Amino acid sequence: MNTPVQIGLPQVILFIIAVLGIGMLISSLMGLFGGRHELELFEDETGRQYRRWRKRRRELRWKRGTSGIIMLILAISLLWLTFAVQSYLGLTNDIKVARVQATSFENDPHNMNLQLTMLDKDGNPTSNKLYNVNGDLWRLECVMVKFPTWMNIFGIHSSYKLTRLEGSYNDSNLERNSKHIVIDLNGGAGDFFNQAHNASWSKPFVDATYGNGVFEPADGKAYDIYVSQTGLYAKLANS
Repeated sequence: MNTPVQIGLPQVILFIIAVLGIGMLISSLMGLFGGRHELELFEDETGRQYRRWRKRRRELRWKRGTSGIIMLILAISLLWLTFAVQSYLGLTNDIKVARVQATSFENDPHNMNLQLTMLDKDGNPTSNKLYNVNGDLWRLECVMVKFPTWMNIFGIHSSYKLTRLEGSYNDSNLERNSKHIVIDLNGGAGDFFNQAHNASWSKPFVDATYGNGVFEPADGKAYDIYVSQTGLYAKLANS
């Protein structure tokens, strides 16, 4: 599984804002519920007097806590803004993971030559292979491990892994009865996906585990494949 961590200047700024917000939140709560020290006069058995500081029990200090309440509201607002902005950055910062170009044969329209170029998280090719696939459409599949929204503050993108390439037919009769070619990619789903899907320990840290796929016609055009926080989608390549 690939789990990109997207750390840039926006994430650093948001992290600093989050730290400030948490600090203000703790400070405001301590100000509202904090105890206080008072200087008291004591006298021992010999009549000698002395003074010492005595800590009073914690209590809610409404009259003196106006500034603390304002700081509390400001801290919560900063934290909410941080998570909202980071969630937006995570949802819009998609990663190009592959390029697919398939061309059907003129004398055999239900077969295609398909070139699949897989890319790393930086857009560099990791493999470039040519396949012969049955069908009118090609389909690229992956498995996804989607993390909770709160983990977006650390710039963690959903985990993904390209797992399968296959063809399908426009005609449902051909889809039911004709030969299919299925190509496994990257060793299939893998242990991490299976463990995250079944293990109880992963529930607080995993929002969902599922399969996902994108399909396009074998029209000779090149398609760039992107992975978002929720799955794959295809766009016509610029060149």
